Amino acid sequence: MLFFSNNLGFILIKTSRSHVIATGLIFLALVYLFVLQVWAIWPFTIDDMYITLRYAQNWANGYGLVWNIGQPPVEGYSNFSFVVLARIALSLHIDPVVVLKAVGIIGLFSSCCAVYVLSRLWLSSCIALIPSFWLLAYKGQIIWSVSGLETTVYQALICFAVFFLFRGWGYSFSDKNQVDARPLSTLVAGLLLILAGMTRPEAPSLMILFTILLLFLRTSLSAHHNWKGVALFCGTLFMGFLPYFFWHWNYYGRLFPNPVYCKGFTNILTFDLDKNYLRVVWPFALIALTAAWQSKDRRHYFLWLPSVLYLILLMSADTIVAFDNRLFLPVLALLLPLTVQGLAVLLKPYLSIQNDAFNISMYLCAFLLAFFFIPTLNLKGYWLFAENPLAGEQLRQKVVRWLEKNTPANSRVVLGDSGLIPYQSQRQFIDSYCLNNAEMTKFPPALMYKRMCENVLTTKPEVIILTALLVDGKAIYAPTDACLSKQLASNSNYCFQASFGVGNSHSFYRYEIFTAC
Repeated sequence: MLFFSNNLGFILIKTSRSHVIATGLIFLALVYLFVLQVWAIWPFTIDDMYITLRYAQNWANGYGLVWNIGQPPVEGYSNFSFVVLARIALSLHIDPVVVLKAVGIIGLFSSCCAVYVLSRLWLSSCIALIPSFWLLAYKGQIIWSVSGLETTVYQALICFAVFFLFRGWGYSFSDKNQVDARPLSTLVAGLLLILAGMTRPEAPSLMILFTILLLFLRTSLSAHHNWKGVALFCGTLFMGFLPYFFWHWNYYGRLFPNPVYCKGFTNILTFDLDKNYLRVVWPFALIALTAAWQSKDRRHYFLWLPSVLYLILLMSADTIVAFDNRLFLPVLALLLPLTVQGLAVLLKPYLSIQNDAFNISMYLCAFLLAFFFIPTLNLKGYWLFAENPLAGEQLRQKVVRWLEKNTPANSRVVLGDSGLIPYQSQRQFIDSYCLNNAEMTKFPPALMYKRMCENVLTTKPEVIILTALLVDGKAIYAPTDACLSKQLASNSNYCFQASFGVGNSHSFYRYEIFTAC
């Protein structure tokens, strides 16, 4: 008996030590992946964030949701909830840049939590952490969390909405055997999707997809499913989102934000964004298919069909401000819990899931997948990544100072790089890159930039600012600016006034300012 007690004590001490070591390693990994990576990339801010801030600024000053004061409204932003947050920050005299970036960090943390609780519906608490580690390892996830845009917040809303749908059916964490439908959870899912619909224009497509899946899955999940939950979900979406939808349609007169018409429907099936996403996701998708094939229910459709939907929606989308899979991050997060399930399915024939060897093997496989297939950056890489945007902000502020000093307050300024400059200079800005210019979307996509060039020379604005990227001495202009550059070279109505640039001999970004002579 004494021998048995001593050996049992030794085993317990050994197990306890291994758990302490594992917990310590997990904690250190989270500190590096979340705290240090975010700290390193914090200075990065995308210039498009200032589009949101210009609308919020005009709204806070009593002019309404408009790009130019006194002109008809155009929805140049695609994140209404962030416009609201920025307006609140401005009204409280808080720096809206810091607020939006901080909310993005909260969104990053919430996304990791959402992916974790989703994974816990199938996996143990230890293994369920793997998708969150994968998410934090991906450089695109970290970069966009501090950009000032809505990416991580939208991601968290979508992932939590799916989790609460599953809870509404009665699904519990893997180590609990309770199966009780919770209809109120589907109401929460509906509220989260309403917020998502006010945050990104593609959210209604997920609302429709999830509603169809709810109705389609009712026979296969009859043990957990009840009509009360479905009615609450659909009723919440109907009662909550339709008022916003009709206000939006009445105020702007269009179904989608202006950038969707500019960059989402190019009529050219380039598949550029799709290819970028598939390059990252293909090994995870293949492993996820294993879990879907072996699944005893049909919840897996909620985790992989959104990726298919986004691949269809973004077939012809422009890549502008969509690098590192910004638009795909929400559906990537949904796919990762299914991938970990696939790993478990592949290892289960060889290892007992109650064995420590199973956990070690899962983490080893997860590490190898991350090492070989997830694009990452080290801390120095994030610091260097943030340098160019900081230099770009300083460059744009030079242009702002020049405008304030040399042009009247009511000047019309043609500019394609519309972000910080319009936010800090309340001139009448004409966006030659279309995002805040509804007139451009009235032309066929193939002729849009040419017609804009012709209109600029006809209407004769006071200032024209061209942006050029010089690569090894060769100037690359945006489409409208390329046309204007040729026309201004022989146009006596405009005179070159100033040039501001930043970069090196290999790559140099430049603003060229022309004014009416």
